[in-house]
Amino acid sequence: MIMLLEHEGKRILASCGIPVPEGSLWRDLPLTLDGDLVIKSQVFAGGRGKAGGIRFASGRDEALRIAAELAAGQLSGAPVEDVYIERRLGIEREYYLAALVDRDLGTPVLVASAEGGVDIEAVPQDRLVRQKVDPLLGLEPFMVERLVRRLGLSGDQAAAFARLVERIHAGLIANDAELIEINPLVLTRDGSFVAADAKVVLDEDAAFRHPGRRARPNGTAFEHAARDLEVIGVEMGPPAGVAAIMNGAGLTMATLDEIIALGGRVSGVIELHGAAMNGPGRIADLLACVLDHLKPAVILVNIHYQFRSLETIAEGVALAMERLPDLTPDRLVLRLRGEKEAEARARLAGRGLTIIREFGPACVEAVGRARPATAA
Repeated sequence: MIMLLEHEGKRILASCGIPVPEGSLWRDLPLTLDGDLVIKSQVFAGGRGKAGGIRFASGRDEALRIAAELAAGQLSGAPVEDVYIERRLGIEREYYLAALVDRDLGTPVLVASAEGGVDIEAVPQDRLVRQKVDPLLGLEPFMVERLVRRLGLSGDQAAAFARLVERIHAGLIANDAELIEINPLVLTRDGSFVAADAKVVLDEDAAFRHPGRRARPNGTAFEHAARDLEVIGVEMGPPAGVAAIMNGAGLTMATLDEIIALGGRVSGVIELHGAAMNGPGRIADLLACVLDHLKPAVILVNIHYQFRSLETIAEGVALAMERLPDLTPDRLVLRLRGEKEAEARARLAGRGLTIIREFGPACVEAVGRARPATAA
């Protein structure tokens, strides 16, 4: 999942032919953008308005002063990535319009409501209009007409809204997006529809089809660092728990379930995802990343290799212990089983490490070691 900032999402909307207010990042604000303006913190978090991340100004100078204040701070604990300034709209009414991929249904779905400008979760279900779109047949005119009629639109407004429905659906497909949401979609006092906000989420696995696309994967600092190391890392809880490193999705889920069943607290889970092919140095770098970002009480390295050699894991652990003074034997529990198991154990001999062959006992040992730190 790649979540875009508002100003990035609005570029997507504009490329689909959906009207957006004139705007600019604050440091590039043109002299022509003056008058009644809206200043918006660009953050990977919701609830900006309630948290003070959206403010208003009556001129360019005031807008720049407010932008500098917002850029220097945080919003609800999230760093402000940038500040976007755009013209303030004359609002007659607010609507909601979105196109998304429903993975349960296996189809794109269009969602619309005459109650925009609020959290969509707060809108009663009977006031949301949903329309499935068969991915083989595409968007049919009767589907668009159904949405328009359910919103009570007619005349020029109905025709304009219908065009937006067609464009947002086309944008979802063309950009390999998981979600394109406009909330609110503003009907201005002159009768035009304009996207006042944009939430766009792209399919990370389709990024290869869009060379040059500038986007940031959603996630914590640890999760970004894990991506850089070509592993899958998920931060799950506060420090002083168990951080578990596994070599496969099934083993990852089983380990997570077992730690929780034992009453343990999980700081994060990491799936190697083939990273061991990059050599022992990558394993050592991963252990350093886990210590630095997750600060766990214990790291459980739970590896079962049927075809790859466990020697790479062992050499990576040994290298990490040489580099990292904080990676002491009491903070490591190893479960090594499979190819070159005896050689891996020999490589780690004499380091005071606990190496357990069975899955259950290894999890019990990790949770037991972490429990005093968790209780503290």
